[in-house]
Amino acid sequence: MSLNEPPKVSERERHLIDQIDAISNQLCQAVDGTFDFYVEADSDEIAIQKLAQLNNFLLETAHRTLGELSDSHRQLEARVVERTQRLDLVLTATNDGIWEWDLKSGLVTLSVRWTGMLGLPRPEESRPLDDWLSLVHTEDREAVERALYRHLDGLTKAVNVEYRIRDARGTWRMVLCRGLCQRDEQGRPVRMAGTQTDTTEQRLSDSLTGLPNGHYLDLLLNERLVEKSRQPMSLVKFQLLNVASLFDGVAVEDAVKALRSLVQRMRRQLPPNVSLVALPEHTFAMIFETAEVLALERLLEPLEKLLGQPVEIEGQQVWLSHISGVAILNPQEPISADEWRQQARLAQASARASDSGARRYYSEALRLGARANSRAEQMIRGAIAANGVRCFLQPIVDPLSGQVRCVEALMRLQDPVDGLVNPAVFIEVAERTGLITPLWEMLMDQALKLLKDPAAAERFGNEFLLSVNLSARQLLDSSLLESIILRCEREGVSHRRLQIEVTETAVLSEPAKAFRILQRMRAAGVRVALDDFGSGYSSLAQLTSMPLDTVKIDRQLVVGVNESPRKRHVLAAVVALCQRLEYDVVVEGIEDAATLDLLCGWEAGDIQGYYYARPMAFPDFIKTFTQPSPHPQPPRDVSWEPPTDAALR
Repeated sequence: MSLNEPPKVSERERHLIDQIDAISNQLCQAVDGTFDFYVEADSDEIAIQKLAQLNNFLLETAHRTLGELSDSHRQLEARVVERTQRLDLVLTATNDGIWEWDLKSGLVTLSVRWTGMLGLPRPEESRPLDDWLSLVHTEDREAVERALYRHLDGLTKAVNVEYRIRDARGTWRMVLCRGLCQRDEQGRPVRMAGTQTDTTEQRLSDSLTGLPNGHYLDLLLNERLVEKSRQPMSLVKFQLLNVASLFDGVAVEDAVKALRSLVQRMRRQLPPNVSLVALPEHTFAMIFETAEVLALERLLEPLEKLLGQPVEIEGQQVWLSHISGVAILNPQEPISADEWRQQARLAQASARASDSGARRYYSEALRLGARANSRAEQMIRGAIAANGVRCFLQPIVDPLSGQVRCVEALMRLQDPVDGLVNPAVFIEVAERTGLITPLWEMLMDQALKLLKDPAAAERFGNEFLLSVNLSARQLLDSSLLESIILRCEREGVSHRRLQIEVTETAVLSEPAKAFRILQRMRAAGVRVALDDFGSGYSSLAQLTSMPLDTVKIDRQLVVGVNESPRKRHVLAAVVALCQRLEYDVVVEGIEDAATLDLLCGWEAGDIQGYYYARPMAFPDFIKTFTQPSPHPQPPRDVSWEPPTDAALR
């Protein structure tokens, strides 16, 4: 055999090659991913049969493995679908939108629900981050950017920031943004994704009425005030005074339903472009685009007419009272939202001090009054902290005997700036703020010492009374008597030498309760005096029923009595009436001998006024005031006819 001649193959070898080739041809089916077949070998050769069996074993294993992988894939897909459905359900329930920020491209992808909650068109493609941030309120944008980048830099575990964002209607919504950053193997940020939740209903609406709340009002005010061409506008605050009447004797659910129905009717009385905003204490706010008082009255007339009608609840009719305050904006004056709200608040407070249905407009006088009240409150608190309450004393004298029958304790405050301050400056503020009680207690601590002072006892004896004033707030304190008795016991003096002075206004604020307390006072031995009688619209009928020992006639009935015969007759009649009702009488404001002569001629009673002494500081009173001499009694004045007994019955 030459070198170029191919080797001879035996029959057996040829047969083996053919069998192997047949097996190879069959295995070609596996190239297409088909493993569900068997390799057949038509040979008696054990090696060929083993090869075929081994291939069949491998094919069966591959087929089984692929089946298992297919099942796992289907299960995984089902789980992904389920998880996706659950996530969609959660996002739908929470009204959450999804956002994703690709950090490499800088583009943000927003979901349909994200833009839908703002009423924006469906996004067609990813957008720059600034497109999102441009919708955020200017005051909140910095906080949003800071939250994103602090998490991007690894300083926070997650993004969690709430902010205001403008919707397609041009109004503001409150949203909560949350998100997480994904990082690669080296810890470098790749993308950030998260959700946006609409929290407007929780943050910007009132839970009771469903109206926009005070936070929403702040947004409106700030937005109107930053407009370049500011228009004349008016902020109106409207308060319902007796909403509690709706809840008397009815189920709470029914009362709330009636209130919500009323609020909705109130909203319908306003122009569509005017929002009705709910504030605390059943107060409502509105912004009208006018500064004309007549125009405002026309706009508010339907609302006030509605509130003049009763509210039907469980077959009953409930009438509600209201007041309103108006702050008209001057477009030329710089003003903040807080200042504008404060102006309306002052006007509303002024209306509240007036009759039901009153409407008051903000003025400079209200601002100055508020500043004075604020200054007075600070002065009161400073006096309480620095023990700055000063007790002044003024005697009440029986002119015919010269005897000091009573000494009235009067309050003054020592202020580091203003010096000695009279009650007219601070008493009203003290009563309104509740600070009158600590002031009164500090006054009493000083005044009660007069009753055990040796010099006072030597000059005036041990029978004179100490008289102190009570405010309406104190008068209605059911524990007042016990407090007075305890304080007297602590000072070692008898409470029976004490006289309290009350005004008719204080008593009539809650007459039934005040009468009970005054009756207890008198039963315990504390005397009761009616102060400032005749200074206002005093009711003579009250003299017959009020628990009293003494009536103090105000100086308004005394001033000019010598020059006015008619005034003289009025004063004489009042004195006579009180005497016929067996009250002790004190005439206040006596400053001259002529008036004293007149009163002594009537035997009018005790005298208090500058004629005997101005109010004096406690030490000065003890040191300098001595019991006056008896005043000579002039001939009895018969120029007036006192009322007869029959007329008094």
